[in-house]
Amino acid sequence: MNIGIELAPALRQPKIIVEEKRKNVVNDVPNVILTLKNKESLVITSDAYHGIIMGREMYRCVFCKMEIELNSKSKELHKNIAKHKKILEDYPHLEDFGQNLIRKMDKSSYYCTLCTVIVSSMLVFRHTSSESHIQQLKRAISKSSTYTPSQ
Repeated sequence: MNIGIELAPALRQPKIIVEEKRKNVVNDVPNVILTLKNKESLVITSDAYHGIIMGREMYRCVFCKMEIELNSKSKELHKNIAKHKKILEDYPHLEDFGQNLIRKMDKSSYYCTLCTVIVSSMLVFRHTSSESHIQQLKRAISKSSTYTPSQ
């Protein structure tokens, strides 16, 4: 029997609130210049280098496996703590992937610094030859020829 009342799912917050939180996040992320062994330079965001991915309601550090409040101050604090810097040293970019900037996370996954995604070990070679990855690589190379660090 339908009495014309629509029920909303229990404990579900309106999508608008999440979108408002994301709008308030400043997207002025600093860049870093990476110089490879072959002397080629790439410019990527500091977040990408540090493994910081923006989720719906939080940032996530893929290396520390922790969530960070969705604000620039908390994110920058996390990137500068000694524990994060030490953990980051345990995940160097793999030389076998060269300018593709791939880091091995564990036996079954890799982190692509250019695309800020985690890919399975079975798909990492497919990922590095994908159109989206190639575009990100071209963008990082292109930025290196015009980028000047801010003081």
